[in-house]
Order: sequence, then structure tokens, then C-alpha cells
Amino acid sequence: MRLGIDYRGRYVEAVALVNTGYEGDTPEVLIPIQVAGRLGIWPNLPEDTVIETYRSASGLMKVYRVRGAKVHLVGSDIKPKHIDSYLAISEYTDEVLINDQLTSSLEIIIEDPAKGLWRIRGEDKIRESETYI
Repeated sequence: MRLGIDYRGRYVEAVALVNTGYEGDTPEVLIPIQVAGRLGIWPNLPEDTVIETYRSASGLMKVYRVRGAKVHLVGSDIKPKHIDSYLAISEYTDEVLINDQLTSSLEIIIEDPAKGLWRIRGEDKIRESETYI
């Protein structure tokens, strides 16, 4: 799905993957350093950045966790619901991933993961995944 990310007045849109195995206590989006750079965060991280180690399917991964982002779904027929979210910046990923809490907050329902079909809770319209470039 296409995601809009706003951080302190800077805005980017990116194709994001839903990863329900990416669990957390708060809404969070994992972004590569290229996206963090476009948001003005990388390489000059904010003072309140927290460095953490996350366990992934590939092993341990260092991330730079930053608070203060607003995230929403983008689409011509989607009324944006802006969600307060953390950004987890990784030097080791090239994809944008949203965690289970952000998926739930955005009211995303996965209809068919293999076919890339999803919808917004309460809507009947089935949507197709965005093409990842």
C-alpha cells in the first residue's frame, strides 16, 4: 500500500509492506536510510533518538528509533487517518515495513496475502497491493 509519512514538516510517500510478524507496543514504520534522508533525519539524527536492537527473521538488527511521525494511507478514494507513529531507521533494509500496531491503527484488513489483496475495516472495496519499484 502507499503510505504518507510526515516528520517535522517533511513529507514522503512510499510503498509499504504489511508485516504482522513485525510486532510492537506502539505504531511503528521501519524505513531505510534513503527514506530517512528524504525526511531530513539521516545522517543527523535527532537528539532523542534511541538506538535499539531488533530481532528479525535474518537475525539481530540495529535500528535508530525516532518519535514524532504522522503516517497515513494514500489513495484517491481514501480519507487519510493520520496516526502518530515511531520511525525505526535501518541501514540494513531497502523496504518500508509497517508493524502490527500501525496496521491495526490504519484499520488494514489483509484479505489475501499471496495475491496482495486488502481492504480498510468497514469497507467492502478490495484493494490491490501497490507495485514495489
